[in-house]
Amino acid sequence: MKRAPLLTVAVLSAALLTACAQEKPELRPARSAGEGAWFKSTRAERAEYCAAYRANDPQRPIKIPTYASQESRDEFADDFYDVLKKKC
Repeated sequence: MKRAPLLTVAVLSAALLTACAQEKPELRPARSAGEGAWFKSTRAERAEYCAAYRANDPQRPIKIPTYASQESRDEFADDFYDVLKKKC
């Protein structure tokens, strides 16, 4: 008779842990367009950006994402590169 409440607690605990383990979006607003592009990208895209940043290989340049910004393309690229320095 005590197994039913114990099983319920175990199932609820597992569900809670699963919910907590999911990736949560950043709650704070982006400080710059480069940071906004980072937060908008998927986990796979972020891994790709970091791999290219770490490789530092001219044959495999970093793919700069598109993001609505008032900055020029070069300014945005510099801003995004600074974000990669912090995040990778």
